[in-house]
Amino acid sequence: MPRVSWMLAGAAVLACTVSAEAAISGAAPVKAQAPLLITNAGQGPGAKMSRLLIQRTGVVSDFDYNAEPQPADLKTKPYKTMIVVLGSTAKGLGASGITIDQEVERLTAIMAEAKKLKIQIIALLLEGKTRRGKPGGADERCIDAIAPLASYLVVKKDGNEDGRFDAIAKKSGAPLTFIDDAMDFSEVVKQMYAK
Repeated sequence: MPRVSWMLAGAAVLACTVSAEAAISGAAPVKAQAPLLITNAGQGPGAKMSRLLIQRTGVVSDFDYNAEPQPADLKTKPYKTMIVVLGSTAKGLGASGITIDQEVERLTAIMAEAKKLKIQIIALLLEGKTRRGKPGGADERCIDAIAPLASYLVVKKDGNEDGRFDAIAKKSGAPLTFIDDAMDFSEVVKQMYAK
């Protein structure tokens, strides 16, 4: 390969590396432990997407996915960390046969139990502004139920255009990491579970 081609290839690799690093901003990812429980708040599709991203990293050896855990489910394993993916859909709630009021009631109970068991709670807004809504709407009620009680927040940057998560983090003291794209969550997970 001519020297110019090698130089162009090297520049392309460097550009990819720089953009990959720039995809995560804000607080450095916190350390997390296994066993890990992945769940959702609002029955949106983000939790299934996050499960796939976590699985593909290969860095978490012991994790479970449960779309609708009850407080007792948190005792089935000695969970150390729980990732709660924020976002509601009418389709998801309908398929579960529950209302947003019932979902918020379940989330409140889950959070109380997780705090009691000293489980690290990570609130994740993987789908960004797609899972934001008007005050009092399903998405915002799920955020209200989880984010202020989380010990760490990971938010797709376009989901914080109104500064809501900045305000939550400032009030709670939780570190807040931003990702540019949902796929960037994989890198956050790798750093969270780096040995």
